[in-house]
Amino acid sequence: MIRICAWAASLAMVAVVVGAAVGFGFTFVPAAAASLENVPADPPPPLPDRTGVWPVNFTFYGNASTGWGFSNATIANPGPNITVYYGDTVNLTLVGNDPLAHSWFIDYDNSFAPNGNEPSSPPFNGPGNPAVLVWAFSALQPGNWTYRCGMHPNSMTGKIQVLQEPRPVNLTFYGDAGLGWGLSNSTIREPGPPLVVLWGTNVTLTLIGHDLTDHSWFIDYNDDQVVTPGEPVSPIFNSPVGKVIVWPFIADQTGNWTYRCGVHPFSMRGSVSIVGGPPAELPKGALPLITGIMVGALSVVLVFAVIYHVRAVRAAKRMR
Repeated sequence: MIRICAWAASLAMVAVVVGAAVGFGFTFVPAAAASLENVPADPPPPLPDRTGVWPVNFTFYGNASTGWGFSNATIANPGPNITVYYGDTVNLTLVGNDPLAHSWFIDYDNSFAPNGNEPSSPPFNGPGNPAVLVWAFSALQPGNWTYRCGMHPNSMTGKIQVLQEPRPVNLTFYGDAGLGWGLSNSTIREPGPPLVVLWGTNVTLTLIGHDLTDHSWFIDYNDDQVVTPGEPVSPIFNSPVGKVIVWPFIADQTGNWTYRCGVHPFSMRGSVSIVGGPPAELPKGALPLITGIMVGALSVVLVFAVIYHVRAVRAAKRMR
């Protein structure tokens, strides 16, 4: 009887710990392994206006019988393939090539009909619709997709690829120790022009001196006015006078930062915002902190349960 009670007490303590973990929503599986599949994603939030990035423009001619084309003479089904970068604003000029109404949409779920999360143009051409429609959407779903006509989804199709990475950015900075930074000789000021880029953007700067002294360009993550390890910093430019540096870096630290000259950090500065980025990830194979604590507590309870069981068995033998 005592042995049964001991085991019951052990199981009860284990159940309490496991129940607490489940009740608070903890998991004994690494967080990185959790995933949801086949769940429609909510529409991504709109992106801010970015520095050095302009809309991409396409003109599509549509015909219900023959498909899509970049001109009246090139209409075919499937229509032309197009490729854009993540975050691009895509401007479409949509023109009808027959008497019928059309629309243009990206069929993410391959359902042959637009839904609320898919970019979909208003109707154009046909009775009561504009003959030519200018319409824009943001490319926020990386992947390889099919675009279609909303009215003729089988006979008017084509492929669109949205690349995973943002569009590369190329900027020219002019630097002057007395005036600051500018994107041209005539716009140098302090603080310099604000920059907004997406996380993961390949940024290439052409750095030109506007005075007779040395300069460099860096992002001051910790705002200590000096270059520290881990901060993107260009080579020295304008040394000798007139030397131009073309320098690339990847915008990989989400946040609002200050860029500076490494030689003149107080008189040559500006703001840079790096937007977006992946969520923080745990080291591979690591358990969430609270889950680890719960596993540790479970181990302690099991040890005490074993000790209690052994003592109970010994006591039972002595009573015989």
